[in-house]
Amino acid sequence: MLLYPTEMRTRSCGVVCLIAAALLAVGSHSVHLHGVADHGVRQQGVGHDNRRWGSTALAVATDHVATPLAGTVTQVELAQPALASTAEKRHLLTYLVRCALPEDVAVYAQHGPDRFTFPGRLGLAPRWLYEAMTPSEERWVSACLLAHVNYFGKHVMISMRATPPPVPALEASDDEQKTFSIFEGGFFGNLFLPEPVAYTCQGDRTPGQARAPILQDRVCTQETGATTVDGRPITLCHFLVTGRCDDAATFTVEGAHYPEVLFTYLRPHTP
Repeated sequence: MLLYPTEMRTRSCGVVCLIAAALLAVGSHSVHLHGVADHGVRQQGVGHDNRRWGSTALAVATDHVATPLAGTVTQVELAQPALASTAEKRHLLTYLVRCALPEDVAVYAQHGPDRFTFPGRLGLAPRWLYEAMTPSEERWVSACLLAHVNYFGKHVMISMRATPPPVPALEASDDEQKTFSIFEGGFFGNLFLPEPVAYTCQGDRTPGQARAPILQDRVCTQETGATTVDGRPITLCHFLVTGRCDDAATFTVEGAHYPEVLFTYLRPHTP
């Protein structure tokens, strides 16, 4: 079972700006992820930064990597504590580590008397501590980050799934599938490119499900009437809406195919 509270906030320019700015702040030190701009992306018709940070690994102090015992969590110290020096950097690291690393790994940073710990969970890029993410891992982690976004910054429990699931954590039990029955939509893209892209598809719902109050708290798949300069619909979170999730063509955008999609399901509010 994979149930996540989502609270990653957005700014006026949308989540792509938020993640881009935070990634730039982190990456300017030692996390050598692919660079993205802190003032917007091409899909929003604004400027971008063509720099790339290099596809190397998350910088860790390898002499602080402990040998894990069965059933324990490996504690890994960041080689550059500055990567977690601000609330914004720590906020992003929380989601990056949660998406990329497995649950038996936790990254930590020490700032004076304060120790900040970032536990892994999904394991979509488990080698990221030591190796560059592959393009597929970049897309999986991007999909995970996008699925966690809540425009209002609210805690909303979601069920994240993939077909087929790339990791066991994305396999939903029968009980989870019954409990989280509203198909919100799918999330995909790549936030680690010089020109990051963020896409969403819309899930099919019954008329009754479409009126569920929970959908008022999760709006990143919902069209607003706004479009890009070339007429493509965008959501409040500035994700491009590419179509319905049941249409295979939805996951090919400008000639690029994205098989790494995370689908989210919501639990109806009970009376």
